[in-house]
Amino acid sequence: MRREEPAPVPVAAPIRWWRLGPWSRNHLMRPSDRLEAALVLLTATVVLLLIPVAAAFGTATHTRLEQQTQTLAAAVHQVPAVLLEDTYLAPDTPEYAIRPVGTQNTARARWTTPHGDHVAAVPTDTPAKAGQTVTISVDADGNLTGPIPSGPENTALAVTAACGLWTLTAGAVLLAAALAHRLFHRNRLRRWAHEWTQFDTPPS
Repeated sequence: MRREEPAPVPVAAPIRWWRLGPWSRNHLMRPSDRLEAALVLLTATVVLLLIPVAAAFGTATHTRLEQQTQTLAAAVHQVPAVLLEDTYLAPDTPEYAIRPVGTQNTARARWTTPHGDHVAAVPTDTPAKAGQTVTISVDADGNLTGPIPSGPENTALAVTAACGLWTLTAGAVLLAAALAHRLFHRNRLRRWAHEWTQFDTPPS
């Protein structure tokens, strides 16, 4: 009776990955295999190192956006404006683009500054009638200004910038590594086919 061979003991994934490293003592590994393993290790290291780089970029972006917000807030002041018409839903045109997010009511209004009278379409939080007074934000020249970015908006932009930078750079590194792996794989198949041909050729 044939004795049954014991089932192979499964090897844990970390051990398998360790054995595939360029430091492996496996004599079946070619120099190109070791080079490819070193390339994979280098790629993983670069992708991980890009995380703190992207975080630093996001922090710098957030600091710059906060400084811009403070500068804008210092140059903006509130003035009363008298509505010249009843408010209505703002159409999607450039003339009505300067309004806070979610503000749909708008109407033409007049306000007075040291630089003279101004007339323009202004946003309102709630529907209003002609003749009512609303408070608007204007710059040093008395022109209507857009909404100033808030802290959460700056944070969201900074996080998006950091994630975008990491995605682009890590994607470029991974793409280059994938192309290199494809070249290594094609070279490996070509060498296997050549060696198999030599093995299958009978000696002369």
